[in-house]
Amino acid sequence: MKRLLLLLVPLVLADPAIAFDGGWHDKEEKPELSTDQSETLAKYSEFHQSCMDIQMTMWGEVAELMEDLATAHCYCEYTKLEDLKSITWADKNAADIECANQGTISKKEAFIWWALPLHRQRLEDEQE
Repeated sequence: MKRLLLLLVPLVLADPAIAFDGGWHDKEEKPELSTDQSETLAKYSEFHQSCMDIQMTMWGEVAELMEDLATAHCYCEYTKLEDLKSITWADKNAADIECANQGTISKKEAFIWWALPLHRQRLEDEQE
């Protein structure tokens, strides 16, 4: 029993641990992310290229296999955002989540077949 108590004494006397806070020491130093920033939607081809860069980076080594799904996802995001006068981070996030849900494994093929022809048509319309 004395041995057990001797082992517990250093634990009781030790300084309490501080929870990891992401590496910031003072709350005032943390960068503030504003969700109030608004922007307008870019041309489809510009939006699509930026979105595809993100998607392809996210998929890494299997990116080429996922290209059709990523294209469908980007088209879906654009269509969710195009009627908004200004776009916030929350709008982008909601569109991303909704499109990701539409492209789940059980619906992936239908999602791709829906989006790819519309994607191609948009690009053609933009070039005219």
